[in-house]
Amino acid sequence: MLRDPVEPLDDEESVDICRRAIEAGDADARGRLLEGRFSEAVRARHYRRLSEALFYRNEGAAAVECARAALELQPDDEATCDFCAWLLSNCERHGEAAAVYERLLERRPLWAAGHRHASGSFAAAGQPDRALFHAERACAIEPGSLEFALHAGSLLEAARRHPDAACCFARAALIDPTDPDPLRRLSATATALDQPEKAIELALRALALAPRGRENARLAAELLLRARRCDEAVAILGRALETDPADPVAWRLLSAAEMLRGRLAAAIEAIDQALALTPDVADYQQHRGSLLHQLGDFAAAAAAFGRASGLDPANPDARRSQLSAYFAAGRFREAVAVGGELIRTAPGNEEYARALSHALNRWCDAWPSDWLALGPGGEVRERAPQPARRLLDAALSQCRVIYALIIRETRTRFGDSILGYGWALLEPILHLAMLSVAFSVLMRGRPPLGTQFFLFYYTGLIPYHVFVHASGSMTYAVTGNAPLLQLPPVKTTDVIVARGLLELVTDLLVATIILCGLLAVGIGHLPHDPLGIAESVAVVWLLACGCGFINAALNGLWKSWDKIWNQVTRILYFCSGIFYVPAMMPDWIRDLLSWNPVLHGVDWFRSSFFAEYEPFWLDRAYLTIAASLALLAGLALERLMRRQLYEPQ
Repeated sequence: MLRDPVEPLDDEESVDICRRAIEAGDADARGRLLEGRFSEAVRARHYRRLSEALFYRNEGAAAVECARAALELQPDDEATCDFCAWLLSNCERHGEAAAVYERLLERRPLWAAGHRHASGSFAAAGQPDRALFHAERACAIEPGSLEFALHAGSLLEAARRHPDAACCFARAALIDPTDPDPLRRLSATATALDQPEKAIELALRALALAPRGRENARLAAELLLRARRCDEAVAILGRALETDPADPVAWRLLSAAEMLRGRLAAAIEAIDQALALTPDVADYQQHRGSLLHQLGDFAAAAAAFGRASGLDPANPDARRSQLSAYFAAGRFREAVAVGGELIRTAPGNEEYARALSHALNRWCDAWPSDWLALGPGGEVRERAPQPARRLLDAALSQCRVIYALIIRETRTRFGDSILGYGWALLEPILHLAMLSVAFSVLMRGRPPLGTQFFLFYYTGLIPYHVFVHASGSMTYAVTGNAPLLQLPPVKTTDVIVARGLLELVTDLLVATIILCGLLAVGIGHLPHDPLGIAESVAVVWLLACGCGFINAALNGLWKSWDKIWNQVTRILYFCSGIFYVPAMMPDWIRDLLSWNPVLHGVDWFRSSFFAEYEPFWLDRAYLTIAASLALLAGLALERLMRRQLYEPQ
């Protein structure tokens, strides 16, 4: 706060008293020197002069004591209150300063600057409500003040009253349309109000007013990056760096923009420029490590993450990223060491424990290649060569793993419910009953094939369920069994195949029970071609396995993929001939439906059941080729993404 200097002392004796008081060793000695024949007004004036002199000599504590003494002598004197408010505020005694300002405002309620200073003192003292009260009073007294409007908006924004803050910043922008600061603050408020397009527009307007301003370019670029408008952000940052190439934040933002554009080499060049300017920023080192990790340079990425961790030891993210880099590079020993440090800093973190366990198990799995045999005295002995593992033994071992996984999945899915496996039987029975009742009315009691609705819909629903249940369950195999993948014998293919086999066995068991029930009540008959039934189910299941492998790989990397697949299976329900035969459709519709391989699976199953049903559009070779291609594509995709699927998330 600016103020008039304290009035000069009256005589040379007073000047000498103040000089000797300043040179005294403590506050009591100074106080005794100021006692004597002076009146309270003169002594208060001397204390103010002494306080000011001590303040400029960087003796803040002594200056505060003298100011308090002056205020005690003349608590109602405006000059004394004015000086003490200024000094206490500058000495960071904000609570006392705020009280003095309020004492002044009782006498000068329309003093706008006083309300502004009181607001600042209350804000610094941690009393936001009083700070807002005085800020709003200052704005009401001088509505045309840019400073007051910005100050009030900042307080409202800190209090998360974003709509009110936006009003203050908007008023500030109207007061001075040439100042970019209100527009920049208004843009930040629009971001907080989830108005990204408006925030970008305001940031670009601020940039247009001051194109050389660092803050304006940074804000506009950051908002454009959030909106994935990377090309515009790169253009803004390029112009800003031409003007000011020594701005490390702009280089960091440029690196992020180039990364989002897929130009990793350019992104690394930009972050290297930022690090050349400020090498001790942990975020820059961690960002560089992430870029190197994406490029596959895992050793360099681990080194960058290590430097980031050294710069910011309290942040575990860099260590966690370093563990992933070591793991991806196959350096499991280093990964275990980093994981141990993570557990030491956060012993209750389950995610760190899983990551460490995964790295430890992979390291243990690799031990036979580098462990040494030690004798009783510690001498190194020649290790006996390990016998080669036979292919049959390896296959039997994996079969045992898959069998154990199937037992586990069975208990997990059905062990906790009252009906248990009964739910798997109840679903198709209710489905068949609903279709039979609905279409018996629509078709006047006559199904498209045979004489019983239950049997007709049974032949459509069973192959469809084999496909949908297997492919859908395999989608979650990797994400649902992440802890098991930390065990060396368990592979991603094991958990995926286990789920597919469980669904196949379940659907076949349910189909057998339902058919036996239909035969028992006299509304069914045995299929005329059992071998064709088995072939159709086998090929449909292989098609489901191919789609399941693809789904499992994609769902492990893209968490929303399962929702898309659910919509695809709903469409297939109406396009696979479950409750109709394609002969009922116009030729052009039937030609379109024939591209659906599940339709061929349903008709293959149905034609093997009903001797009179021989659809000319049925192409068994097409379904077999589609199933083979889907299975090959799924296995290839799983193999390609195996490292990402194994890596602990």
